[in-house]
Amino acid sequence: MKSFLCLVGLIGLLTVSGVSYAQTTPASTPAADSTTLQSYVGTYTFNSGSPIQKFTVTTEKGELYGEADDFGKNRLVKQAGADTYKSTSSYGSIITFVRDAATRTITSLTLAAQGAELTAKKATP
Repeated sequence: MKSFLCLVGLIGLLTVSGVSYAQTTPASTPAADSTTLQSYVGTYTFNSGSPIQKFTVTTEKGELYGEADDFGKNRLVKQAGADTYKSTSSYGSIITFVRDAATRTITSLTLAAQGAELTAKKATP
């Protein structure tokens, strides 16, 4: 009987801990995600003569969006690779953000679509 009560007490403790954990974890997760997404936000400019002049990255409701020139924005979906996203546009472009080795800040991006790869430098945060 004593061991049964100990087991019931342990289950109760685990349940209370689980509820407490479940209530605090989601509140802290979005802040970390928004901070990460915010590091990508900005305008990226391509070299002169490129078929795309600029690529603008924004966030809305915790999701990343990209817009090539003024063709309309599309959601960017996180891919398995580090700093890699796939556009929901009809081209299905793969955008890979490039970080400075020393500071770890985003400095540029590469956009791969239709067999071509273009590079753009981050112009504004």
